[in-house]
Amino acid sequence: MNIARAFFSLSALTMLSRVSGFIKVAAFAAFYGRSAEADMFLAIMILPDLMYRFLSEGLVASASVPMFVDLRDDHDQLGRSFWTQLWLAFIVGSVIALFLTVFSGPICRFLTPGFAVEDIGRLQLMWSLVSTYIVAGLVAGVMTSLLNARMSFAAPAIGPLLVNISIIAGIFLARGGPVELIALATVAGSVVQAIWLLWLVWRLKIIDFALKKALIIDRAIAREFVVAVTPVAIWISVLPFIPVYERYLLSMQATGSVAALNYAEKLFNLPLGIISISLAHVILPRLSMLDHQRRTSFLLKSFAAATAAIAPVVLLILAFSEEIVSVVYQRGRFSPADAEVAAALFKSYSLALLPVSLCMVLNRGFFAARNYLMPFAAGLSAAAVQFYLGARLVVSFGVPGIGYAAAIAYTVQTAILLLIFVWPAAAVNEMKARPKTEVSA
Repeated sequence: MNIARAFFSLSALTMLSRVSGFIKVAAFAAFYGRSAEADMFLAIMILPDLMYRFLSEGLVASASVPMFVDLRDDHDQLGRSFWTQLWLAFIVGSVIALFLTVFSGPICRFLTPGFAVEDIGRLQLMWSLVSTYIVAGLVAGVMTSLLNARMSFAAPAIGPLLVNISIIAGIFLARGGPVELIALATVAGSVVQAIWLLWLVWRLKIIDFALKKALIIDRAIAREFVVAVTPVAIWISVLPFIPVYERYLLSMQATGSVAALNYAEKLFNLPLGIISISLAHVILPRLSMLDHQRRTSFLLKSFAAATAAIAPVVLLILAFSEEIVSVVYQRGRFSPADAEVAAALFKSYSLALLPVSLCMVLNRGFFAARNYLMPFAAGLSAAAVQFYLGARLVVSFGVPGIGYAAAIAYTVQTAILLLIFVWPAAAVNEMKARPKTEVSA
C-alpha cells in the first residue's frame, strides 16, 4: 500500500475515533463537571490512558512489527510467532492486572492523597475493575502489530472507536450518577475491541486458528520477543509514574485540577493521534523492510513531514486555546472558570506536541534497526527532567507548570535522539567523501 494513502486512511479513522473521544469527554464534563465524582473516576482512567501511551510509544509494536515483517512470506512461522506473542501478552497482562488489584489500596491512596476516605473505597473498587483493561490492551497490541505488518491500518483503528462508543453509552446510562457504571462500560469496550481485532486477523487467512496451532508458545520466538522488547518495556515502565506524579501534584491544587488535566490531555491527544501516532504506525513496517541507507533517507523525510504538519497546529492552539476549550467542554456543570483552568493547561501542554511527535518518528527508526537501547536511554533522561521540573514549575506557574515541564522534557528527548541518529550518519558520509588516498593513509 502507498504510504501516503495508508497515512490518510488511518488518519481519517483516527479522527473519527478522536471525535467520539471528544463526545465522550464533553458528555462526561456536562454530567460531572469538575466535581469530586469526576476527579475520582478520571483518576482510575489513568490505566486506559497509560495503555494508549504505552502502545503509541511502541511497547508491543517495537518488537512485534519487525518480527512479523521478517516472517511475512513464511505463514507457518508467522503463525507460531503470532500465537506465542499473543499468549505472552495475555500472561503478562494478567500478572500486572492481578498485582494492581492486590495492591489497589496503597496505590489509590498514593495516587490521590487529598481524597476523602469514603471516596478511596470506591476508587479502589473501580481501580481493580479497570485494571483488566491492561490484558485486553496488550493482546490488542499484538493483533494490531500483525495487521500493520501486513499494511492494514484503517480497519484496526476502528477498535478505539468501539471503546469510546461503549464508554459514551455508560455515561448516558449513569447520567451523573455512580461512575462505577462507566468503569464497567470501559472494560466492556476493551473486550469488544479485542474481539474485533481477532476477527480481522482471522479474515486475513494467514494464521491457522486450529486449536493445536493456537495453543503454543515457541521458546525461541518468545526469547527473541522478550530480548527485543525488554529495553523498551523498562523505559516505558517509567511512563506510569509521570501521569501519576502529575495527578499527585494537581490533587493538592484547587478541587477539580485533576479533572482539568484529563480534559486538557484529551484535546492534546487529538492532533497527536491523527497526525503523529498515525504517521508512526504507518512508517514502522516500511522502515523495517528497508536497508540502512534507504531507512535513513525515509526517516529524515518523515521527520520533516511531522514537523511541517504539527508546527501550525501548535501555533493554532497557542492562539485559540480558550475558544477551543469553551466550544468543546463549556456546558452543563462545566463552568467558565473550569474552562479557564483547562485552557491554561491545554496551552502549556501544546508546547510538548512537536517534540513528542518527533520522538515518535525517531524512535521508529531505531526500532526498525532493532536498536532498542538508544530510545531507552533518551526516554529515561527525559523522564528524569520531567520529574525534576514538575514540582518546581507547578509552584512557579500553578497548574500550567505541568505542561511546561512536559514540553522541556520531550525537547530534551528529541535532541538526544536526533544527536545519536545524525552523528553516526554524518561520520559515515564524511568517510565516503574523503579521497581514497586519504582514507588509505
